[in-house]
Amino acid sequence: MPPEQTARILPWPRLPARRDDEREFLPAALEIIETPASPVGRTLGTAIVAFFCVALAWSWCGHVDIIATAQGRLMPSGKVKLVQPLEAGIVRGIYVQDGDRVAAGDLLIELDATVTSAERDRVAHDLMSAKLDVARLAALKRGFESGEAADGFFAAPEGAPAPELAMARAAMQAQAAEQAAKLAALDREIDQKRAESEEVGANIDKLEATLPLLDEKERLRTRLLALEYGNRFAYLDARQQLLEAQHDLVMQRRRAVETDAARAALEGQRDQARQEYAHKVLADLAEAEQKASQLTQDLVKAERKAVETKLRAPISGVAQQLAVHTIGGVVTPAQQLMVIVPEGEALIAEATVSNRDVGFVHTGQEVEVKVETFNFTRYGLMHGHVVDISRDVVTADKREPDRGGEGAGDAKEDSAGG
Repeated sequence: MPPEQTARILPWPRLPARRDDEREFLPAALEIIETPASPVGRTLGTAIVAFFCVALAWSWCGHVDIIATAQGRLMPSGKVKLVQPLEAGIVRGIYVQDGDRVAAGDLLIELDATVTSAERDRVAHDLMSAKLDVARLAALKRGFESGEAADGFFAAPEGAPAPELAMARAAMQAQAAEQAAKLAALDREIDQKRAESEEVGANIDKLEATLPLLDEKERLRTRLLALEYGNRFAYLDARQQLLEAQHDLVMQRRRAVETDAARAALEGQRDQARQEYAHKVLADLAEAEQKASQLTQDLVKAERKAVETKLRAPISGVAQQLAVHTIGGVVTPAQQLMVIVPEGEALIAEATVSNRDVGFVHTGQEVEVKVETFNFTRYGLMHGHVVDISRDVVTADKREPDRGGEGAGDAKEDSAGG
């Protein structure tokens, strides 16, 4: 289209905006057209979109603190120490009262030591007797092995009373003398049999030397009798002498066998006596050593029981919860007589955490502790951190199972955690 034929397009003239009072008198349709849109809708939509964006960003970057609460108690980090008797006893002395400060090793309560002292003395006496038996039997053993007197090998145990020592020496000498006398008697019998054997041997030698002569004499008498030069009585006498000598030789040889057998039996008896003596000494020595070892352990226990009649402070601290106040009163084994609260140690809090909360608790976590005795709005809180979480589950009354936890605070700040 040629430019000269193009119609000029002019903008629609903008009329000035009508005021509110002017729009009120317009027709309804024009009033709606002329009235500008309210900004509240745009603002509300923008606010919703902005809130959604902020919520989305916070859900990605933000986090929610989960607070787990637990009831517990404060205590020193070293825990309170119980004072308990080892065995039943009668109270002989009470040397502390509730609230007294004590040092480690101070005497707190003394129990009657009559029974324990008597038991200790009895065991000590039995032990000394066993040691003397060991010394006596060891000396007999060494004397038997060396063939010397046992007195030279007797080693008296340290601290042995003189009467008991003298009695042990006398018993050793008597036992050695008894064995020596028994062996000496057997030796005499053996010597006697040896002498008899020698005598029989001499008789046999004599008869063996005489028999050829008697035999020749009997042959001569026989020839003379055959030639009628001899006397028959002389022949019979020679014959009798020969037969008697032969018979005596047989008897002496039998006697020699019997004598040798008797001497061998006596020598066997002597060897058996030595072996029995050695076996008895060794068996008694082993038994005495075992008894001494057992009594040594019993003496340690008896002395420990005697020491435990005096109850002393295990640590330095303050005595609390004294349970006995009567001299002559009876206490039972493991009865709690008092507790010692240690001084100068950091506080810890033992708290029972519910199972539904224990999953959010971990070691090193910061904690805040409110003490019921002191209003936290006025006195504030104590701060600390979790140092340990128990692996065990405890049930208190009919409540659900709880898991114990333990926290500790900075000792310098005298704070605690739970």
